[in-house]
Amino acid sequence: MFPNSSVIFQATRRTLSFPGTRSGGALGLLGLFLLSACSDGTYLTDGVVLINTGQESDAWTSEPVAKDVLLEMVQGTSRTTLARVPAPATSISIGTGGPASAVASFEATAFDANGNAVMKGSSVDLAIFGFEDASVPLFMGRAGGLSRAPENLVFPWRRPQVAILYHAYLLISGGDEASSNLDVYDMARWVAAPTQQPLPKVPRSWAVSGSKLLLIDDTGALWLDMSTYITSAVVPPSGLDNDAILGGETIGSPGDPQYIVGGTRATGEPTDQVLRVDADGSLHLIKLHTPRLGAAAAIVNGQLLVVGGSDAGAGAEVSNSAGTEFNELPFESDAKQGAALVALDEENVMLAGGRDPATDDEISGFRSMDLTCAENCSQVEIAKAAFPFTHPRLFLLADDQLLAVGEDPTSEETHVFTFDTGIGHALNEFALRTPRKQASAFLLPNGQIGVLGGLALENGNPASSVELFFPQP
Repeated sequence: MFPNSSVIFQATRRTLSFPGTRSGGALGLLGLFLLSACSDGTYLTDGVVLINTGQESDAWTSEPVAKDVLLEMVQGTSRTTLARVPAPATSISIGTGGPASAVASFEATAFDANGNAVMKGSSVDLAIFGFEDASVPLFMGRAGGLSRAPENLVFPWRRPQVAILYHAYLLISGGDEASSNLDVYDMARWVAAPTQQPLPKVPRSWAVSGSKLLLIDDTGALWLDMSTYITSAVVPPSGLDNDAILGGETIGSPGDPQYIVGGTRATGEPTDQVLRVDADGSLHLIKLHTPRLGAAAAIVNGQLLVVGGSDAGAGAEVSNSAGTEFNELPFESDAKQGAALVALDEENVMLAGGRDPATDDEISGFRSMDLTCAENCSQVEIAKAAFPFTHPRLFLLADDQLLAVGEDPTSEETHVFTFDTGIGHALNEFALRTPRKQASAFLLPNGQIGVLGGLALENGNPASSVELFFPQP
């Protein structure tokens, strides 16, 4: 059963749960099951948000010092102020009201004496059925830097794979050790799950569909239901070659179609195969026009964009809105392998990193692509915006700023930067709280970016903390 309910979950009187979970079976345990009690055992009336600063003991005392904390409930673009209290704050009452049935998150912002935001924190989305007796954990960190979340992972990892289950659970496995071990970090409670059963396969590639994991290794694929830990056979779509997608990166968000793109893998033969995994568990094979190796891929306006990885054919291809076929875009061929790709909006994307394997030229810097270009299109190199790092990842922070993560090609140290896409193109580095190498970066279900795994530079031991970047508002 997943996770270990005797440790992670408590039977409660009031439940805030994750949107999309079912009520029956083992997954009835998945959700934010909350219990607050007075010292005499009676239930408290008011719900509370419990503020946690994780492994950062100086969060409240660092300059500039926080003066007060604003707590809000966020529903889409709507914000409701729930409280404003003096800092430091460890528990904030949210009363007994609240919406009777709504999906929302909780967000806390700490301000200094000059009204500048110096700390931030946000929960995952929750299905709310009133506030009475609820207890909502919330992790806050210093704005404009990284902070280590509460508790540590169980297993050591080097460049692990990360998937998200039910918009709240980080599943961590695979990686350079080709491990079948499974770590789970619960972002609703901000706790690491106890030791889990190993996965039945080492996931060379994987995807999430509802409560199930699609696990793919050299011998084939299977489904693993995380509510029961029961496996079942996979019926592959006609024409799928398991070897052609093995090791491909999974592109797509929880609840949306996910694509295992064979052409993104770093080794093997170029391939045109892409496996689409729908939210209902159905599998579909779609093919690129050009076989690729080491390509970059991202979702842009709900469609899969694949760039580079071949010195022939179009430099980019995009799926149609149904995700059934690809259309070539009029960009010149791009042989670069190992680049990162992120959408800036519905019409523009940014790339960083990668190199041409034929010439082994220096690693490419930042460059942009205008997807509305109609003919004779090419990537636009951004002058003086070098990014000499391997294993790059790009994430959108705001309309004019990205977060870029990469490794030094010699030392393998993981570096984290912000990059301004507007005037100036400033590239500013932020120190990890646990300097490490061979880590993985990923987008969290609350919209933040996290870094986990790797080896600590100080002593070579596993870096077991999960670090989150808190943007400066």
